[in-house]
Amino acid sequence: MNRIIFTTIAALIFFSAASLNSQAPQVSSNSVLASLKAVQESNKALIEKQQKTLETLDALKAAADQLKALGKRG
Repeated sequence: MNRIIFTTIAALIFFSAASLNSQAPQVSSNSVLASLKAVQESNKALIEKQQKTLETLDALKAAADQLKALGKRG
């Protein structure tokens, strides 16, 4: 009796797993790779923009420091 129940349960699990795998969406590795490359490019562009902004802020800080020093003299 237990053997029949075990066999039946094993068969149900096997067929359930087989049907789940066949219904899974197939993701192409090329599309995933293309998505990752697009994200990488956008991150690279963002980092370059942030670097330019940081350089501008550094230049503004240097100019502000120079104005403070000149303002204290006069």
